[in-house]
Amino acid sequence: MQKQKITPFLWFDGQAEEAANFYVSVFKNSKIKDVFRQGDKALTVGFQLDGQHFTALNGGPMFTFNPSISIFTTCESVAEADAVWRKLVEGGQVMMPYDKYPWSEKYGWLQDRYGVSWQILVAHPANAGQKFSPCLMFTEAQHGRAEEAINFYTSLFNNSSIGGIARYEAGEGDPAVGTVKHAEFRLEGNLFMAMDSSMLHGFGFNEAFSLVINCEGQDEVDFFWNKLIADGGAESQCGWLKDKFGLSWQVVPTELLKLLSDPDPARAQRAMGAMMQMQKIEIEKLRQAANDDSKTIVTIETTVAAPIEKVWDCWTQPEHVVHWNHASDDWHSPHAENDLRTGGSFNYRMEAKDGSFGFDFGGTYDQVVENQRIEYTIGDGRKVQVSFSETDGGTHVMETFEAENMNSHEMQRGGWQAILDNFKKHVES
Repeated sequence: MQKQKITPFLWFDGQAEEAANFYVSVFKNSKIKDVFRQGDKALTVGFQLDGQHFTALNGGPMFTFNPSISIFTTCESVAEADAVWRKLVEGGQVMMPYDKYPWSEKYGWLQDRYGVSWQILVAHPANAGQKFSPCLMFTEAQHGRAEEAINFYTSLFNNSSIGGIARYEAGEGDPAVGTVKHAEFRLEGNLFMAMDSSMLHGFGFNEAFSLVINCEGQDEVDFFWNKLIADGGAESQCGWLKDKFGLSWQVVPTELLKLLSDPDPARAQRAMGAMMQMQKIEIEKLRQAANDDSKTIVTIETTVAAPIEKVWDCWTQPEHVVHWNHASDDWHSPHAENDLRTGGSFNYRMEAKDGSFGFDFGGTYDQVVENQRIEYTIGDGRKVQVSFSETDGGTHVMETFEAENMNSHEMQRGGWQAILDNFKKHVES
């Protein structure tokens, strides 16, 4: 079977392994391929459904599924469709009733117990082609852009084509005559579908359902990264980005996966730490980090129930910093100065309330991108990065730092996390 260039990637809140096992039980010729763990917890689960590759992630509560992307599933018989529908709908909800329609003897649209959307349809085996196809629904601000997106995506990938576009006509229940009712297109030989919807659904594309581009080498990473962020796209962390239509992609070199699964857990952890500090993945820096046993990268994170603009202000304005910049109640931060610009510097005073000890925590900014990202170097030369991203629950804050060698890494993680937890409390109060 030809290597799958683009892999659907599903974001779960602690249910990735359970969900993958469930999907494998629903469809024939399916299996779990690999599970990447951190300790006892599954971080990612690779699985195949009828030979097609998917990945599930335990990413936390930041993003939740919605029907803007569904998995269009063709079944060869009514009996097969009945069985698939019955299993997937249990504990889920029906979006379009499972019934006979002009386009199929049996069809239905549902969200399963985990929130993933499926469209189940009976198709003749000769016409089925590909059993599972991501179906993109362009709605809200993206409504009317499905055809533009199809043309854009097929221009980027090899072995791509547009199979056909059916448009809304007058009297078909959608006022946007001429927009895409249903379209099929192929990227690297894999089938995708797209549609416009002028209804006010209250949802759109998000990171819960992303598409991973499996790249060979840095040149290919650079090509897809630069093309997809152009004209209104946005960079994110760890190889993630959003294109100009708001669709989430991950541009991932195959070497990253090899490094993260290195049999030496220390090398794998160093590669993971380096990845967490990157936006676009840089292969040579990953290799260097994996081989450099002098540095350990620690990552902490939280989700703050507040708009990203408020979170950014509370993080950067001195009048807010003095209220949250301490790890325990017997410490405080009586003074803060902040020249927030690339090349600027900051200094936060941290003291025990009884006056027994205190120190200045400061550094120089290497990069400042408002409401998105801060990078700085602290006085001893260690690097710190802080990223801010909008989520369904508010704003996700992720902080990565190079650990020092005088205290245990767990102690450092605990101290930095305690300060971040105080920040969350301050913003939400």
